[in-house]
Amino acid sequence: MMVVIRNQFRAKVTVQYPKERVPLRPRFRGVPRLRYDPKTLEELCISCLLCEQICPDDCIAIEWEKAPSGKGRVLKEFIIDYQRCCLCGLCVDPCPTKPLTAIYMSHDYELAGSDRLDLVTGRTDLHEGRTVTIYDK
Repeated sequence: MMVVIRNQFRAKVTVQYPKERVPLRPRFRGVPRLRYDPKTLEELCISCLLCEQICPDDCIAIEWEKAPSGKGRVLKEFIIDYQRCCLCGLCVDPCPTKPLTAIYMSHDYELAGSDRLDLVTGRTDLHEGRTVTIYDK
């Protein structure tokens, strides 16, 4: 009974999600996303396949083709299966594109959907992200 009396007058710590949201920390690891070069607006991914090889969940699939010039590769498709992804961030570390990595961990974390196939995300969704519904208070 003493525990109830002691805690009855404390400030409430419960957040009424989704109407209220806790601010995310700067180093929060959400879902992986692809990045464009901010100057040229070209994809930064060079299809090196390092992120696909290091992924412990085997949730990244990359399709590529030879560049028309004969040197290098051109990204054809980049698919991440969020059903399998554990959001560990290991795919970001080996990315050789510097100073910005082609793949990064975004602050998106809402993956709920009505169909499991919604969690298999292609290249266009990886650039733009998913639309998130913001609820009014």
